[in-house]
Amino acid sequence: MQKMQTVGFIGCGNMGSAIIQGISKSQNFKVAGYDHNAYKLEKLQKECGLIICQSEEELTKLVDIIVIAVKPYAVQALVNKIMPFLNNEKILCSIAAGVSVETIKQASSSLCPVVVVMPNTPAMVGEACTALCFDDTMLSFSQKEMIQTIFNAVGTTVILPESFFSEFSTLIGSGPAFVFYMQEAMMEAAIRLGFRYDDAKKLIDQLFVGSAKLAQANAHTDHARLRLNVCSPKGTTIVGMNTLDKNTVRGAIIDAILATYDRNLELIKKNN
Repeated sequence: MQKMQTVGFIGCGNMGSAIIQGISKSQNFKVAGYDHNAYKLEKLQKECGLIICQSEEELTKLVDIIVIAVKPYAVQALVNKIMPFLNNEKILCSIAAGVSVETIKQASSSLCPVVVVMPNTPAMVGEACTALCFDDTMLSFSQKEMIQTIFNAVGTTVILPESFFSEFSTLIGSGPAFVFYMQEAMMEAAIRLGFRYDDAKKLIDQLFVGSAKLAQANAHTDHARLRLNVCSPKGTTIVGMNTLDKNTVRGAIIDAILATYDRNLELIKKNN
């Protein structure tokens, strides 16, 4: 019988905790964690059966896959610290935004395979969209499958070359903020129309959930057609659409995404 693999998290903040909870529900792996915040570890131990480690070194020795979930500026120092305990049977898996495979390979003296992963915040509710970079030639097929299984536990995964991670980070990593911004604007309009706050929040949240599910159920129908399906000739909705176009909302959204992309490129240069 194949040994159950252990996944260890160095850093158990919001994203790390969300992935830990998803993995524990799948029951495919044992999960260990280290964090400076003892309360977080104890909470995850009660909720997920987390194995608590007292140091980064202890965790590295114990686990098969080390998930680096610290701030980008702390990654190189962390990898240097745990390097004596790395070998080619372990995998370093980083979710630190903007830190490249090459940077981690250099810090770890290429002692083990490296995977760079980019989840987004809906991982907290099991609905992440996560990019996986399998560019490191040290990775075996079974190791790639294992990493994909881990992150499938918190949503949808896509395999992308690292060269496309800035684009993914811009559109999908930052994307929830753009969605929440639109929801916030619709909330203000709902209050203007006379809805109670709680009712408006409930309705608008469901509006976005329902619309997303409708788009997914019609995967071969583009968004423009789905939008026009709501617009009756000489009706009310098309007037609203024309107003958005008159105020160049479409162009403003595109400009915001491209500005986000430019900032992503700046941060990558800084962290590598």
